[in-house]
Amino acid sequence: GKVVDGVATEVEPNFAASEIHPGGGRVCVKAYGLVQKLYNPHRVRTPMKRTNPKKGRGEDPGFVPISWDEAFDTIARKLLEIRANGLLDESGYPRVAASFGGGGTPQSYMGTFPAFLGAWGAVDMGFGSGQGVKCTHSEHLYGEFWHRAFTVSPDTPMCDYVISCGANTEASGGVVGVWRHADARIRGMKRVQVEPHLSITGACSAEWVPIKPKTDAAFLYALIHAMLHEHPRERLDLHFLQQHTSSPYLVGPNGFYLRDPLTRQPLIAAALEQRVTIEAVEIGADDEVLAQGMLEGETAFTKLVHHMKPYSPEWASGICDVPATTMRRIAREYLEHAHIGETVEIDGKTLPFRPVAVALGKTVNNGWGGYECCWARTMLAALVGALDVPGGTL
Repeated sequence: GKVVDGVATEVEPNFAASEIHPGGGRVCVKAYGLVQKLYNPHRVRTPMKRTNPKKGRGEDPGFVPISWDEAFDTIARKLLEIRANGLLDESGYPRVAASFGGGGTPQSYMGTFPAFLGAWGAVDMGFGSGQGVKCTHSEHLYGEFWHRAFTVSPDTPMCDYVISCGANTEASGGVVGVWRHADARIRGMKRVQVEPHLSITGACSAEWVPIKPKTDAAFLYALIHAMLHEHPRERLDLHFLQQHTSSPYLVGPNGFYLRDPLTRQPLIAAALEQRVTIEAVEIGADDEVLAQGMLEGETAFTKLVHHMKPYSPEWASGICDVPATTMRRIAREYLEHAHIGETVEIDGKTLPFRPVAVALGKTVNNGWGGYECCWARTMLAALVGALDVPGGTL
């Protein structure tokens, strides 16, 4: 940044770092607004105290500035009272909650304050932090549940085909995101933008597919249906499904894995699609034995195939307003670009090469339908073995 007579006047790129910075030393456009934020006449300069105990949309909280001494004394007095009464309430929940306006993630940048919270004891970090302790992005929450990964994104430098459901990368991807996508499109990557309005990203994509708002799950379900019911099995990555997913696991009549009666280990079928009657035990939640003896089971992949049968492109078209022929074509293009069976060498290692991915925008992630979209995107990657491999979803 530039400072004139002790006053910050502008933010500028640091081209001296161009060789080591992924954005070539350039900064995101948001950084240019920091000068306005720094000198905003309405910025909060001191601790503020609420004077109106009544709460509601029509109530003025009556905030007034107070000194730091009064603020610290107020907080310390409250914390001492809580410690005297016990850190947990009658239901076993923490009496102290901490919210930092960013879903918990800013704690990494808060110096010693997180150490104080850790030394304090039980603190509710979920207060006011959206879904889970994240920024209301379902993909973060389910990414951690399923893959122990916070970020979910296409491997843009190596991807050949991206289905982008509302991910407005050209407007919000920052310097690096815009740059990488531009390079990928020059290289020949096809990006299909699925969203209600023609955004900047849609205008820069190979194809824009208009869709009814918040119906992306139906669109993605139709792609899965087409891949499972309208294409030969060898178009899928059968090796990945057999070796790296729960597809061959046998599922019992109550929806839980069938297990060996002696070892209690899950039973795995030799074929991806199979129904068997076998000596087994089915164990549910809390180690409850639901069934045992000669039990009928079918593979998890068989259950998936039957589960997705109703979600045809015709069914989805009535919900999302995308023509069935368009969804069938996109499913076919996705499979054609998946390069099933191909490999690539990176740093001396031979890895699967699956250059297809699905990107989900923030609105698609938020609210109802968020889980279904994340599940469908993950399933689309799994069916062609494009999870955590070059070109796929990372």
